[in-house]
Amino acid sequence: MDFTISDLLKWINTFHLSFTGNSLRRRLLKLLLSSISFLLLLVSLLAYVNSHREADELFDAQLAESAKVLLDQASTEISESSGVVSDSDYPTLEYERKIAFQIRDKDGHLLLRSATTPRRILSEHSEGFSDSLIDGKKWRVFSHWNRDHTLQIQVGQLHQIRNELAGRIALSLLVPFLLTIPMVAPLVWFSIERGLKPVYWVSEEVKQRAVENLKPIVISVPDEVRPLVDSINTLLSRLEYSFENERRFTADAAHELRTPLAALKTQAQVALRASESAQRKKALEQVIVGVDRATHLVQQLLTLARLDPQFARVGSAQFDLNQVVVGVLTDLAPEALAKKIELTFDESPPALVKGDAEMTGILTSNLVRNAIRYTPEEGYVEVRVKEDNEAVWLQVLDNGPGIDPEERGNVFERFYRTLGNRASGSGLGLSIVKRIADLHRAEVTLDSGEDGKGLWVRVRFPKI
Repeated sequence: MDFTISDLLKWINTFHLSFTGNSLRRRLLKLLLSSISFLLLLVSLLAYVNSHREADELFDAQLAESAKVLLDQASTEISESSGVVSDSDYPTLEYERKIAFQIRDKDGHLLLRSATTPRRILSEHSEGFSDSLIDGKKWRVFSHWNRDHTLQIQVGQLHQIRNELAGRIALSLLVPFLLTIPMVAPLVWFSIERGLKPVYWVSEEVKQRAVENLKPIVISVPDEVRPLVDSINTLLSRLEYSFENERRFTADAAHELRTPLAALKTQAQVALRASESAQRKKALEQVIVGVDRATHLVQQLLTLARLDPQFARVGSAQFDLNQVVVGVLTDLAPEALAKKIELTFDESPPALVKGDAEMTGILTSNLVRNAIRYTPEEGYVEVRVKEDNEAVWLQVLDNGPGIDPEERGNVFERFYRTLGNRASGSGLGLSIVKRIADLHRAEVTLDSGEDGKGLWVRVRFPKI
């Protein structure tokens, strides 16, 4: 494996970034080293406590054993002497360097003591272990009487000795750990670097992709990185769908606007060449009609693009479907009057629906406008709002030509127009109705009118 200068510089730069900026490596390294240091401190504390406990047991046993040995030796010395043995005359005993002791008679007179022992009594307890505070220092004392109960020995030891021993034991355990931390840090950093490799793989996969490549990322990653990859794939899928929808919208708009624009151009040319005012007026009127038709088509296309089911969001507010219908019928009444169509609506008790009132108004407007457009003059269009135990129904009936049963499944497709239909339109109205219904989890059904003629459209909204 070749290792070049550029690889070394890259490694050094990566290592530098691990300790600077908002680096995930740095955060993990600090977290791990802090955890390790905390554990070392905790282990040292536990070691100190355990060592102190063991030292106490060991020294207590030593005090008891020393007291018995010293008492036997002192009894012999005292019995052979003519009186009290002074400190300076008393020979140095084997145990004097490690412990302090006092020997008193049954009346409490001091007979013998080590050179390091205070003259005052070490403990008021006459038998067993006890703790005493002498001259600001804490002592551990063991008191014991001989068989005849004529001599009492008190053997003491400073607690400082025990603390120092426990501290040395704990320090002897902590120092190797502290010395290993500088060696552990690079190993931890290397482990973090290896552990983050899957994130680098995903980054390189995305970086090397072409702009138009929005296919899902197919790469083997650990379970912890899988949610990131899944989220990226979801985003790529949505982007691909959005771009495809935009391309489709552009293509549809170009295709559908080509004909009305060509017609507008033709009528404008006729108006320019017309020599008679009546002919020019008729051509200009056709231009106005063409502009209205193109405007309606553009509005429908924009509405359709805005209502993409994958990205559009409906509100969760409650509204009265009757009020939406009344507003729509008020706006469309002039169109119905122009064709002498009877437009009726029997307002019912409030029928609450959850969703977006504006979108529901667009749905109702498209249904009623289609009914007015395809119903012949002096016909009728009836709008109903019904409610049962399971749903709220919006119904639009007319006595127009209706839709053949075999074509009812196709009319919800964009730009689809029934055969033989001469009425003007873009073929987008029912497509918009279907999308809005899907967003509201509603169902749209087409049937023949009540007398077998015309069209009966029913939209079933889930009941709140």
